[in-house]
Amino acid sequence: MKALILNGSPKGESSNTMWLTNAFVSGFPDSVEVRTIHLREKDIHPCMGCFSCWTKTPGQCAIQDDMQEIYREILDADIIIESLPLYFAGMPSRMRMMTERCLLFTKRYEGSPEDAFHSILEMEEHNLKGKQLVVIASCGYVSMDTMFEGLLKEYDLICGKGNYTRILCAQGELLQAGNRTRQVMQYLQEVKRAGEEFIQTGAVSKERQDILDRQMVSPKTFEVLIKRYWRERMETKGNQMGKQG
Repeated sequence: MKALILNGSPKGESSNTMWLTNAFVSGFPDSVEVRTIHLREKDIHPCMGCFSCWTKTPGQCAIQDDMQEIYREILDADIIIESLPLYFAGMPSRMRMMTERCLLFTKRYEGSPEDAFHSILEMEEHNLKGKQLVVIASCGYVSMDTMFEGLLKEYDLICGKGNYTRILCAQGELLQAGNRTRQVMQYLQEVKRAGEEFIQTGAVSKERQDILDRQMVSPKTFEVLIKRYWRERMETKGNQMGKQG
């Protein structure tokens, strides 16, 4: 079995969300081959909307860049894990660009009102059936209420509701800045157990999902920690500017 991690964070391996992703795949047995692609390191051009992948070269993109490698990796993988931060209510730019370039995995839409977007995902030239998608995302807000709605709506449209597994984490700044705290270590352990469940059953149990949807610390504690975090960053920036001057 092969798992492909597509990391859409501009921070690469140091992404807060990659703490979650690495914890999740640490629950996989050694027999699962895990490969990671950091999208920030790849030359990916935006979709031109030329629809050559629907007409002149069905199933093939007219743009020759690093997406050709990513297409091959997607087709070769059994599990596709999309790891991304939530900065502005949706996918970050690299993940958004990569996603739009995956139009070639869809068959041509010809106007039928019965065809929802996710129902045209089966391009004859590519077989994505049987592949499992996992969406792992974090944000720096106090809770998940409303913050992930836009992102999940997009994945529901692309995949169909319930056709993917989600690991969503608010208070994401704690994953890196406070990764040795008891609350964070406990949370990452639950994410690892979710990975174990996923490999064993193909899904994350409702009980585990409920645990992962909880806040790591209380709203008041989070507010104190985040204010301290920004204050320290501002002071560091000020010191750097002073040295330059």
